[in-house]
Amino acid sequence: MKSFLLLFTTLLFILHAQEYEMGQGLTLSEKLHLGGYFSTDYQSSDTVKQFRVDDIAVLGYGTLLPKISYLVELEAAPFYQKDYASGAEQYNARFYYERLYADYEHSQLLNFRLGKQISPIGYWNMEPINVLRDTSSSPLYSYKLFPKFLSGCDIYGHLDEDASLKYHLFGQKNNHLDGETLNIDSDQFFALSLEHELNSEFTYGGSIGNFITKDEKHTNYLQLDAKYDFYPFIFQAEAAYNDVSDTRLETKTYKFGGYTQGIYHLNTKHAFVGRYEYFHDSSLSLTNNIGVIGYSYRPIYPVSLKGELQYNSDERYNKFLLSLSVLF
Repeated sequence: MKSFLLLFTTLLFILHAQEYEMGQGLTLSEKLHLGGYFSTDYQSSDTVKQFRVDDIAVLGYGTLLPKISYLVELEAAPFYQKDYASGAEQYNARFYYERLYADYEHSQLLNFRLGKQISPIGYWNMEPINVLRDTSSSPLYSYKLFPKFLSGCDIYGHLDEDASLKYHLFGQKNNHLDGETLNIDSDQFFALSLEHELNSEFTYGGSIGNFITKDEKHTNYLQLDAKYDFYPFIFQAEAAYNDVSDTRLETKTYKFGGYTQGIYHLNTKHAFVGRYEYFHDSSLSLTNNIGVIGYSYRPIYPVSLKGELQYNSDERYNKFLLSLSVLF
């Protein structure tokens, strides 16, 4: 309850502050900027009909010293959920640390980030906030194949003078901070990511690594990505493969998944989205082919209203999804 009151007070403060600009947060000083976001969605399928306040979050960030900065993100997700089939309602007012880290910027070549942070892998994973994405749903690739977060250290920088080749060397060998909502709960994770900006329109890269989950499954993964941005069109594709060794059951399985997505912007407010994704899990003998057709409307950039239709190779999971998300 204390966390909820803190969130509510912070959002009221932001909304009533003078010189406040939507989506830019509130600057109290160089050491403290406050912001927040929330997202809601309604989905309907043969198996689910529900409304959610999917997440509510408060952000605090700033520069403590010329080379040292920080970010704190407190989030409750899902904050509220109602199932229209059963009439059941659920509340979750517990705010956990979605992110909590400090940065030390030494040079263009060498920088450090320590704490709970987004795993620097690909494009989708680097945009965790709903309002910044072009669809509300996420491809299976983005949460089935590698940990979305790490609680450890990331060493990063650019390997060339024109800053076109960026690297991340990151690792964790400890328990997570607030690990209840992780997609994969790993207590050991080491990886390398590279991203090359060929020109102003085309980037490509990949990541390779290994992680061990709490149930002692050892996983190696390989991930690749590419993006072509020539407004009003944006095309991007990502794929990853992992092999899993279960030391207790002495079994080996693998997973493979990926997606291709195209976006056409009619103007700064209206955009159409199309996505195809593929996912296979050998341990379950499961294969999914999913097509998504969507529309995004932004009356202003920090406010996004999105609708989409999903077509799954398992027709039970075909669904309609409508969402509203706001960045303060």
